[in-house]
Amino acid sequence: MSDFFMHTLPVLLPLFALQFDISYSQSALIFTVFSVMSYILQPLIGIWADRRNITKLLPITISLAALLVSLVGWFNSYTLLICVLLLSGLCSSFFHPLSAGVIPSIFPQKARGLATSVYIAGGNAGAALAPLVTAAFISLLSEQYLILLALPAFATSLLMVSRNLHHRVLSAPRQGKGRENEVSFLALVRSRDFVLLNLSICLRAWPHCALITFLPLLYASLNFSTVDGATALVLLLTGAVAGGLLAGALTDYCSLRRILLCSYALIILFCFIFLSHPDNTLLSYVLLFCSGGALYAAIPVGVVWGQRLMPQHASFAGSMMMGFSFGAGFVLTPLTGLMADHSNLTDALMYSALPPVVIALIILLFVHEPRTVTKLV
Repeated sequence: MSDFFMHTLPVLLPLFALQFDISYSQSALIFTVFSVMSYILQPLIGIWADRRNITKLLPITISLAALLVSLVGWFNSYTLLICVLLLSGLCSSFFHPLSAGVIPSIFPQKARGLATSVYIAGGNAGAALAPLVTAAFISLLSEQYLILLALPAFATSLLMVSRNLHHRVLSAPRQGKGRENEVSFLALVRSRDFVLLNLSICLRAWPHCALITFLPLLYASLNFSTVDGATALVLLLTGAVAGGLLAGALTDYCSLRRILLCSYALIILFCFIFLSHPDNTLLSYVLLFCSGGALYAAIPVGVVWGQRLMPQHASFAGSMMMGFSFGAGFVLTPLTGLMADHSNLTDALMYSALPPVVIALIILLFVHEPRTVTKLV
């Protein structure tokens, strides 16, 4: 439910573009404002979560973020819309650091990769359903009634409370009174491997975020229907579910670097072929599904790799890979919009995909991999 409401906005962007008469770059700004608040703050919240048990905030953040996103159809002011999305993004920013910190306390080390991939697949499933459900909902009713979509989020919050997840102890009490167990951005800077790994994941996030933001607009610009654009986005996000599950399961047995290198190579291949001639044919939809899988495969691998590099700070490491990287990707997404304003959206997406992923692949070659897998192949 958390990721569902983070991915309703791309379907609404064409409506906002018409309502407020805004450009590609201004359309991207709407999603960027929400996404930056949702992702960039996560490392700070992760630091807080590693020091204090604040999981009691989990159910509140899900319901409040859903409520605020559902209210966007009620505003006629572009400025007011941005302010509401800022607040909603702030609520969403709490979810991933808190929930990522819970995972290591639930599952044993030998199943950590699979557990992480299943957890991430849940978010991807919500994200994949969001465009199709939102588009169908607006077609049947209108954006004025989006508040009804928040009801499942409220039910989810109640379920979390009933399962006592909001009181879960994230880790055992740490010994000592010094600062050796504290984590900060200074600790991040000192970890060369963690910095390089996160930089690689951030560069890979740019094409992922750009596609999520602009796919419906791309199909609209090519005179395809809203349903075609929503279908394309659903297939991209559904592919992310499959890619995340597969890559996460492989982390328990395979070299993390090898999985990431293969995923990067596939990103370059699939995105190049799709963007060479985007349309609503079966081939394009298959390529989008495969692109989504290759793009998102890096996330569960990055989370496991980051938590192995910083094992005492699971919330911080997880929030950097899942939160900060996507925040950086969405910060870069308006550059895609600017390029589209001066050329066309297809070329802009191509420029946003290929060079960054090639650089990300090169950076990954210099990252040390902890040898703690069950069976290395």
